[in-house]
Amino acid sequence: MNSKTTLEDSVKETTEKAVENVVENVVEDSVNETEEPHFTLTINVPQLPGKTQVLVSANASELVQEVRQWLTDSPETCIYTCFSLCYKDKRLDDYKELQEEGITQDCELDLIEEPYTEREARIHIMHVRELLVGPFKQNTSSVGIDPGLSFFSAATNEQHQNNGKVKENSEAKKTPFADYDFSAPSLAKFVPNNFGRCSIKCLDSLYLSGWNPVPFERRRRGDLLYLTTTTIEGEILHITSAINGFFANKSTMKNFDPNPRSDLKVYHAHSLVSLLQAISPSFRANFKSLQDFIALHHPFETIPVNTCFPAYPWVVKQSKHIYDMGRATEIYLSLGTDAVDSLRDWNDEFQSQREYPRVELKDRVLRERLINKIQADFTESAVKGAIAVINGNVIPFNPRDPEEEHMYVYNNIFFSKAFDTRGTFAKLGGNDAAHVATGKDLEGIRTVNAIDVEGLYTLGCVVVDYKGIRIVAQTIVPGIFRRQDDSSIVYGYFDNGRDEPRLCSDPEFHEIVGKAAKPLHLAEHSVSDSKENTVKLYTSLETKGLMGDDGRRYLFDLYRLNPIDIEFLENECEDKEGSNLPRYPHKLTLFRPELIESYWDHKSRLWLQEIATAKQKTQEDSTPEDNSSDNEEFNFTLNPDAFTNYKSPEGEEYEKTKKIDEENVRNASKYLRDTVIRMLVSIIEFTTLAVTPVDGSSLTTTMHRRGINMRYLGMIANVMDESQDKKLNHVKHLVIHEMIIRASKRILRSLLRELPITYVPYCISHFLNCLLGADYNPDPQPMVSDTTIGIDNPTYAYLNLTPSLLLQQIRDTVLIRFRYSLSENFINVNVRKLPLLREICLRVGIQIAAQGYHFVNVKKKSRKRLTTFLPDDILNLIPIVKQANPRSVFAEETFEAGKLSIARGHRELGVDLMVQSLALHEQSYGFLHPATAKCYAALALYFYHHDDIEMAIDFQKKAVVVFERTCGVDSVDAVHSYLHLGLFENAVGNTELGLRYMRHAMYYWEIIYGLLHPDGATADQNVGIMLQNMRDFEGSVKFFERAKDTNEIIFGKNNVITGESYHLLAKALAFAEDFKAALIAEKSAYNIFHAMYGADHQKTKETELLLKDLTSNAVHNVYILNMKLIFISISNVF
Repeated sequence: MNSKTTLEDSVKETTEKAVENVVENVVEDSVNETEEPHFTLTINVPQLPGKTQVLVSANASELVQEVRQWLTDSPETCIYTCFSLCYKDKRLDDYKELQEEGITQDCELDLIEEPYTEREARIHIMHVRELLVGPFKQNTSSVGIDPGLSFFSAATNEQHQNNGKVKENSEAKKTPFADYDFSAPSLAKFVPNNFGRCSIKCLDSLYLSGWNPVPFERRRRGDLLYLTTTTIEGEILHITSAINGFFANKSTMKNFDPNPRSDLKVYHAHSLVSLLQAISPSFRANFKSLQDFIALHHPFETIPVNTCFPAYPWVVKQSKHIYDMGRATEIYLSLGTDAVDSLRDWNDEFQSQREYPRVELKDRVLRERLINKIQADFTESAVKGAIAVINGNVIPFNPRDPEEEHMYVYNNIFFSKAFDTRGTFAKLGGNDAAHVATGKDLEGIRTVNAIDVEGLYTLGCVVVDYKGIRIVAQTIVPGIFRRQDDSSIVYGYFDNGRDEPRLCSDPEFHEIVGKAAKPLHLAEHSVSDSKENTVKLYTSLETKGLMGDDGRRYLFDLYRLNPIDIEFLENECEDKEGSNLPRYPHKLTLFRPELIESYWDHKSRLWLQEIATAKQKTQEDSTPEDNSSDNEEFNFTLNPDAFTNYKSPEGEEYEKTKKIDEENVRNASKYLRDTVIRMLVSIIEFTTLAVTPVDGSSLTTTMHRRGINMRYLGMIANVMDESQDKKLNHVKHLVIHEMIIRASKRILRSLLRELPITYVPYCISHFLNCLLGADYNPDPQPMVSDTTIGIDNPTYAYLNLTPSLLLQQIRDTVLIRFRYSLSENFINVNVRKLPLLREICLRVGIQIAAQGYHFVNVKKKSRKRLTTFLPDDILNLIPIVKQANPRSVFAEETFEAGKLSIARGHRELGVDLMVQSLALHEQSYGFLHPATAKCYAALALYFYHHDDIEMAIDFQKKAVVVFERTCGVDSVDAVHSYLHLGLFENAVGNTELGLRYMRHAMYYWEIIYGLLHPDGATADQNVGIMLQNMRDFEGSVKFFERAKDTNEIIFGKNNVITGESYHLLAKALAFAEDFKAALIAEKSAYNIFHAMYGADHQKTKETELLLKDLTSNAVHNVYILNMKLIFISISNVF
């Protein structure tokens, strides 16, 4: 016993010391480098009435450019775009930090108007057009409807009387849940009724004039552009954009006269807004109203999402299309006459940002911010280019090859399709393997970038799925297309299909790759070619190293960066006697990087135990300090080429090494199947509710974080079937749902792949009718487009689809890809139709109309349509984007160190670290990024638990808006954030406002999952308690009853959680004066607590006390009732 205790203490102490070292390093870096003065700047704006002073909060490390951007976005100074900041008559450098320019707390800066250039004029006009739209700007260049949407202001409804506080009276008032519908939610309410875009009109029109381009003789006089605008009063103004600002000229629609209109009292201003305010009284009044309307919104609702790909809602309300002559010219205003502004050398930008200094913290933060921005810009361009490629708007540079082999270059980005066009994956599964390889390659790029080895470069890469076709977009490396000289490939195995294959390993390249291989736990191994030439590699044979013409070393084709999951490959990818399962469709079954890290940790703990045991045997009186003082280093690696067809050199030593490598990989594969999956399901997390995923995305994240591939969904479902634990039913439902979703997505994509764009809504609507609308119409008939030329008798696959055929295809796909057998009637047993519809739309990129859809049969008289879905309901198809998102490692480490410090009781240090981490997140990722939102949410939760609720509310509001705009208005993170915000508002007395947030969240919760989830029961109980605060006792009973029913089904009738639900329900019934029902509920709670805890436990005594009170009330009520009956009888006699 003592030996075991000593061993565990030794291992624990060694681990804790390692963690402490990490915390100390982070704390030291944070204290030394992130402590910088914050101050408030005073900006003098002389052109505003009375020389207005604007106060700006800033810190010493902010760039001058960031202060300028804040001024451009601020309501007080939003009319300016072309200006500079001066301090003591000296213009500040936009790209220097404030502290470098000597700016301190007491400094006053002057805003100085600068001369316009043609580019600055275009930027100013675009800015004015965006200002006039309001807070919800429709981006004409976006790929979908309503990108980055937020419903926070609609859910808040700021104008509510008394600011949401409970009135001090005993009367029950109408609550936000007074008319709550407990049935399935309708998608007609997906967009809140009070969500409205700005209807304040400042101008009738504003567009580029037909007098453009500027004549040569006028260019010499400073004219840049000509505009035409129509005011609300109906006056048509022709405006010149000149070097010194904007002025009204004398031109008309027929006559060109660029001279200023001297008949106007004010005809010139530096800002276009100032000019229009001076000329048009209606513009001046409406523009002020517009600014007031924008000010009602949270600031994060109005700023653009530009550091990550915005979220697109899957249910949208199509806004009215308005005639606007200026809309078509926005591309010119954004990119210029010949679109030179859009032509960028993406690869050089990527690599140049990675080469930015990283020694000091401020350099690291700037470097990470630049990398994030270039990744976001590249993703936006890559997505637009991929859509153009699929729609046939880009000409391939190899048009004579088959269509699957076409390659494209568009906007300096290389595009290719994820098909096995050269037979590279012929033995691994063909196109299925090629499809998987693109995702694995992206994963490899993300992994290598996270390690961030100096001198090792990867390609910028984005994977786009659109209309059933996967497109890979990559940056163009100098020399990558060179075929006449293959000497640029200096690492790995290279076969161009013409010359003899070549195996090479440049020593310098090998050394740099070795620096990346160590944290990746990749083994150095020897490989031979057909000529017995032997080289050493860290990566797999398929991974290649290229020496670019720019002198940089690039690593690409990283799809086999991790070893093979050999146990799955041997058991599922080969035909086996006695097995009824079909062969898995491809053999590219690889480990996830998280699994390799987890297995390395597992082996290191075993190694520490062995070291401690050995020392105990040799030194009986040794102390843990002595045991941990040795400088032994654990070394364990995996060979990525194990169990492949690679050729190792001949010799006994090489054979022995190969055998050990294969044994290590096999043990890792067994560890995944026998330990990781079993721990997730049966021992630690799902069973104990330590992890409770809500939708497919959160389930995928949960599995991936533990290194579990999604191909194991069927195995997880089978493990749950074996356990027969009711607490796993909600997760099991989610797992089966996820398999159905992934199978449906695959089938729908295959149907869309062959279709012209005009057939897409017809195919999607028929597919959804067959899958979800069979109860409404068991025989839906496919429809065809009447706008396609040259197709008289289409033979597309979707035309033959029926409900029974589709369900069988789903069952077959689930069986093949997940090794799980669905029941024949799974659509009515395992499926909740609204969550299934949501997931399919999100996975395929479908945007449908916001209206009520009927999934069950209704009376013929009330039918308004023949099928559940019509082609007109399919409003848009957007691309699904995967990218190698950059990580701010130091910001994440600082955040984790803060949480660890708080857990150890060092609250002040922990909060300081978390706040510093938030600042690093905001500087690296920007405000609107999921990683930043998680910091906001974590800090809000901390401040809430430590009674600084106002601060908690402020952070939580930010988290809500950012999650909505970057993850989706109905994402799990956004819904959880609303639920927390409701609790926070209730804690400060804003109960009604909190209930509005809770109702908003619960509507989307029921769309995401539905009923019978433990988190849903918790939300119901919270709503019930808040309704009691509002004195809506009858309403609270309904939610406590639903929570009790949910917990009883999940945990069983004799569980403590169920007992607590009965106890809360009894209290609610007592408040509602239904003492008889309250007595029954409290008896159930007492029986549960007495059986689980015994008679002396506090819970049992509390329920016993309430039970006595309820019993006495019940007896008293019976006595009163009997007296009333006697009185009525006597009255009837008389």
